[in-house]
Amino acid sequence: MPHEIFLTAVVNENDFDAAVKVLGGITAMREQQHISRVCYYIHDVGVRGLPSIKEIQKEKGPTSASWQELHQILLKQSYILHTRHRDFLDPTSPGPVLRFCDQPDPESNRYPRFITQRKILEINDPRTGKILADSKFTLKSEMVEESYHWWLNDLEYALTRILPVPPGSPLPQQVSDLNDLQPLSSFWMLYVRTWVESNPERMQQAYVRLNQVKNDFTGLFEFKTMDRRAHDTRNMEPRGSA
Repeated sequence: MPHEIFLTAVVNENDFDAAVKVLGGITAMREQQHISRVCYYIHDVGVRGLPSIKEIQKEKGPTSASWQELHQILLKQSYILHTRHRDFLDPTSPGPVLRFCDQPDPESNRYPRFITQRKILEINDPRTGKILADSKFTLKSEMVEESYHWWLNDLEYALTRILPVPPGSPLPQQVSDLNDLQPLSSFWMLYVRTWVESNPERMQQAYVRLNQVKNDFTGLFEFKTMDRRAHDTRNMEPRGSA
């Protein structure tokens, strides 16, 4: 399972246009905008793992190994999972991708405190909705994420903000309808991130590159030490003996 390793900064709404210009200049590319539907699913704490894992394994599909890996994780701990449907307003866009995000690794003297790292597992499978339902996952909340992306030297720069969807409200059907949704806050989040294999050498290379980014952006963006509990996706409700 790869690691996602990233920096985090807060960008005020009034500074958004300036941030876009800076990031476009640094990467020498025009930003890519994406509107994504993000749905969060909570696991019934009385259920361990994925009950349908044997049926999934029988099919021996390209995602079977990933489902097995997720099954082993959920046997030990219940997590909140989410699906991400990028550009969901476009009828030709691919379907949603399931994502498991592990709790961030504890602080360590191996990397600076302003860097956050966690294991990530993504599963791109059209059966995801049925498998989640069969495994007693229920929809907890959903939101729209507006984001702008740039890439340079295997690093992704992403400005994102969250537009919560009120319970029972219909999802926007076109981009103009996004104006009907109120942003969660008056600021954007800037992430500079990379995905690497979970081995010490590759991870150390990522630390060096992200530390250089932080230094290069001194005076432009303040990359903060984040409370790792903000990224903790464990479902901490007591589990039964089932």
